[in-house]
Amino acid sequence: MANRKLDRRLSQARKAYRKRDKRAGARFVDEVLQQDFNYPPAWELLYELYGVGVPYEEFRRVFTARFFPEKLDQLTPLAPPPRPSAAGGAAVEKKPSFFSRLFGSLFRHKAKPEEEPIPLPSGAPAPLSQPAASAPAAATAAPPSAQLDHRYATASAIGVVAPIPPVPARAPGEVIRVILVDDITQTRETIVRSLRFQDDIDVVATASNGLQAIQLVRQLKPDVVVMDVNMPDMDGITATANIKRDVPNTEIVILTVQDDLDYMRRAMLAGARDFLTKPPMIDELVLAVERAGAQAFQNRKNRPAMAAALPAQARRTRGRIITVYSPRGGSGCTMLAVNLALGLHSEEHPAAIIDGDLQFGDVPVLFNTQSPLGIADLAPRVDELDPELVNDVLVKHPSGVKILHPTRPERAELITGPQFAQLATYFSELFPYVVLDTSHRLNDITLAALDVSDLTVLVSTLDIPSISRVRKFIELAPLLNLSPKKIALVVNMFDPRVGISPEKLPQAFGHEPAALIPLAYSLVLGSVNNGIPLLAKREMIQQPAGEAVVRLVKHLRQRLREAEQAEKLALAV
Repeated sequence: MANRKLDRRLSQARKAYRKRDKRAGARFVDEVLQQDFNYPPAWELLYELYGVGVPYEEFRRVFTARFFPEKLDQLTPLAPPPRPSAAGGAAVEKKPSFFSRLFGSLFRHKAKPEEEPIPLPSGAPAPLSQPAASAPAAATAAPPSAQLDHRYATASAIGVVAPIPPVPARAPGEVIRVILVDDITQTRETIVRSLRFQDDIDVVATASNGLQAIQLVRQLKPDVVVMDVNMPDMDGITATANIKRDVPNTEIVILTVQDDLDYMRRAMLAGARDFLTKPPMIDELVLAVERAGAQAFQNRKNRPAMAAALPAQARRTRGRIITVYSPRGGSGCTMLAVNLALGLHSEEHPAAIIDGDLQFGDVPVLFNTQSPLGIADLAPRVDELDPELVNDVLVKHPSGVKILHPTRPERAELITGPQFAQLATYFSELFPYVVLDTSHRLNDITLAALDVSDLTVLVSTLDIPSISRVRKFIELAPLLNLSPKKIALVVNMFDPRVGISPEKLPQAFGHEPAALIPLAYSLVLGSVNNGIPLLAKREMIQQPAGEAVVRLVKHLRQRLREAEQAEKLALAV
């Protein structure tokens, strides 16, 4: 049933989106959903803006899981919005696809020489009725190289991040060496024939799954890998992450039949440079390979200088990223994150901690450190980081742990999820252990942290709201592509007087706890107020809570070693 008040809010939202005021539009839609989460016109607007090409109910479910996880149980089926018909013979303009509107030139054909350059998105998806002439003058005047470089990734439900700088042109005569990965023989043969017509592209090998691809890339070190997603043994996104870790100069172009925003986000966070839907247009594929090849050549030019600046311990395989997260505030995440970083750190295996609660993070408070610099000084420059720059921003605790401070609250929204993910991945090239402390909200920064993590420490207390939220998160984990094997459940502030015995905890949470940290109110409060972590002083380590944290550190080390051995075994098969 229509509601005039809610309809007025949606009308204001449409006007805001037309003006590209995404914050105002999102605020109006959020007001409507807070009053009636299943209000059909609100979902029709969201679907119109972001869901074309995706089944309606699937879009609603995924959208809710990402941005309103606490309301998943409130979601009720709705009839899909009617499609416009060409009654009376009138021509109906075909809507651009979901990805075309979100990522602009990413899914458009290469412009002909006599055509005007396609304007880049200005940071938010254009409304369906947005005329091309309304694009900013700076975008239409951008050089062709900037028009063609389109590595976009979603930053929020209602926006995209800005394009990275244009890729320099390749030198004349440089040939792009390509490996093609697809489990369908006919697809491989078709794409190989198409690419071999290009004088500047050489397909040096093909593979039928991700494991073969990793082995070939290590041997041949190609410039570009054209990678399918859905394959046996190892999927393309997992293979992409492994390739970017072991052979960072190689660029990845993802091919998939899944025209889905989540695939795009996961692929870009894994390190892919481009994302094309199958079957791709030949000129579109060639253009993507040429662009990725140009970036690969540039990577090789920049890498020697960066490698020379790295300490010896950093010139090995990628370190491990551990995210500490709780869906409920006040669970002690920051306290655990700080002590895990301290426990994992050693001279041979140094650790770093990144405060991912960008607005009000407390990691500096618990370490008793101060700095005018922080993540906002690195995130906008993730494509040009070097160890010297990173070291200038990090704060070194007396224990040796390196700390990346959060930013000022008003600057937090300038940092996007993909930037945070790329920053954390870069830190893993410098440090064997990287600990990410996160906000309790499933925002873009937290989702990015979960995506790049090797292990997620999921923290809960024994109150009913915490248990309920943790159970919901564990149920949500498959939608976030988070394997239960990568979750270590920690029950913090455990008090046997609550009435739940350790034997009943797996049933209460739906997951086996990895550790119980006993309640130690005065000890932890003194640690926090004095800025001295539990594991920084011997007398605190000897307390039951300190001993439990030490056991948790050992457990996480063992889990990470086992995961690393399993990866090596899988690659050796």
